[in-house]
Amino acid sequence: MLGLAAALPAQKADKTGNTLRPPGAGRDFLSRCIRCGKCVEACPYDSIRLADFTAGKGAFAPYIDPLRTPCFLCREVGPDGEERPVGAYLRCGRACPTGALEMIPNDLEILARLPEEIKTGTAFINREICLAWKFGFCSECYLNCPLKDRALLPKPLDGESYGTGLSPFVDQQACVGCGRCVYVCPVRRPDSASNNRAGETPGYPDQRYGAMVKIILSRSGNDVKLPAIRVQKYGCER
Repeated sequence: MLGLAAALPAQKADKTGNTLRPPGAGRDFLSRCIRCGKCVEACPYDSIRLADFTAGKGAFAPYIDPLRTPCFLCREVGPDGEERPVGAYLRCGRACPTGALEMIPNDLEILARLPEEIKTGTAFINREICLAWKFGFCSECYLNCPLKDRALLPKPLDGESYGTGLSPFVDQQACVGCGRCVYVCPVRRPDSASNNRAGETPGYPDQRYGAMVKIILSRSGNDVKLPAIRVQKYGCER
């Protein structure tokens, strides 16, 4: 019954009650998912992982950890630098044999209008630790959002902003919770488990934003949840 899930190395899912499922997972996902692992096989970016046996009733069920690998919504960048869909539907839903994951057309307009119950989640920005909101200097989440100017806007709808720079704002109606913004947010502790790049040679984000991140973290304390933009899923047992 466990199929591929029994053969693949499992990972620890989120223990905070905020486990993010692949797009198309509804409220009855866990009861319909047979843990076959076909969505894991189908994902072109290895975004989907399997929970380990400590996840309780969610053991061996697929989930997404955007700090490690976000959902790229089955899109790829072409030679002209433009993103295009990889297939007509998101691959995980197309591969699911039980309908636990709904088939979702890979179209940006459709993705921006997904019903709440089948979204992966919704992104939320903590303005108190966001570099753009505190210093007017960062655009990583906005530039990397696949639904830029739909789900992630350069300024809030009410016009509030920090100076003349980018003041990112999430339109919760359009956000699908893919987590690409979470993955690229530079506000994280380099020695923390919340940092998927811990131990690696400092790259562009660290070199560009490192000093400002240190200032933010020194002021925010050790209990603040990182990074500055996170994805949450509310109201569903998934």
